[in-house]
Amino acid sequence: MLDWNLDFNITKLNFSTYGASFVHIDNTGEVKLPLYNYLKPMDEKVIKSFYGKYNKEQITLETSSPPLGMLNSGFQLLWLKEKKKEIFKEVSFSLHLPNYLAFLYHDKVVSDYTSMGCHTALWDFNNKHYHQWVREELSEKQLPTPVSATTTFFRSEALEVGVGIHDSSAALLPYLVGVKEHFILISTGTWSITLNPFNRESLTMEELNQDCLEFLSVEGEKVKAARLFLGHEFSEQLKILNTHFELDDDYFKSISFDKKVYQSVKQDRLRYFVFTSFGEGDLSDNGIHKLKDFVRAYHQLIWELVAYQLKALDLAIGQTDEIETVFIDGGFSKNDVFCQMLKNERPSYTWKRTSLAAGSALGAAIAVNQGRFTENHFKRILQVENI
Repeated sequence: MLDWNLDFNITKLNFSTYGASFVHIDNTGEVKLPLYNYLKPMDEKVIKSFYGKYNKEQITLETSSPPLGMLNSGFQLLWLKEKKKEIFKEVSFSLHLPNYLAFLYHDKVVSDYTSMGCHTALWDFNNKHYHQWVREELSEKQLPTPVSATTTFFRSEALEVGVGIHDSSAALLPYLVGVKEHFILISTGTWSITLNPFNRESLTMEELNQDCLEFLSVEGEKVKAARLFLGHEFSEQLKILNTHFELDDDYFKSISFDKKVYQSVKQDRLRYFVFTSFGEGDLSDNGIHKLKDFVRAYHQLIWELVAYQLKALDLAIGQTDEIETVFIDGGFSKNDVFCQMLKNERPSYTWKRTSLAAGSALGAAIAVNQGRFTENHFKRILQVENI
């Protein structure tokens, strides 16, 4: 355990948080409106009115943002403008959450590329500025011009403060600094985000319709991403399996990869699970009652989920050449059945996993410590190992 009685001399400070959430302040820095949960439903009238004025497909393509309701934080501003008119007039600046937390320390009203580029529907990725609709519908002064996420300000002579960084971009940063070859990062948790920082092609509508989008790197470069609600779906299906086989919640952690069982599952090529968050239908339609033991059922579940993860991987890679290595971090990096199946399904790649559970925090630290993080630091701190 960490000894909290130790003395630390903190010289640099930065923040990493999830994106798509605004904090709205007036000229004095006072918060005027709540931070709205991006899982709240968006009023369809607001969206319908917006797309009555602007071409939906064009906006989606140019902002690299699939229509995601509140997850498109730019549309949160439209909603507030319409539904909270009087108090919204008192808002001078809308800052994404990591930028607001940094503001509390350095008192600078600033945005950064990573926060502005995460499915906000605000940023024109090809022209590298706010989209035209923003200039027509919102006050430009309300949204500061983004700067590099490596920017810092001094709170005092002894404390240098960053501008904040979006968590997915922060998690990617250690890899961009510490890995020399071209790679893909599969960052797993509730969401699995497959990140390709080497893509140079614009997204197609077909890709956007399959939940591809683009982030921005710390310096404002495109990062192609494919999203999958993997961890959520895994948790829901595991509950059903545990109930069916009358097992404890953590029993699955004792299951090791069994190549014979995997080959049997693969040879049968049958589907037993229904993934509702992937749009497949009703859970009651699943066929797990046909599976006679937990080990086989668990390998079957992972194999079916891996099929979706491979589709996300292929989408993220697209036309990118020279991808040599795929990294897995986050919760599923500890799932040996998941990792081994991916390796077996795509043996042409070198597969590696990392054990650090705080990659976003490390990325936030690297952003304000440019040049001090090396390839050796990467391997040691993230505890990189071959799968």
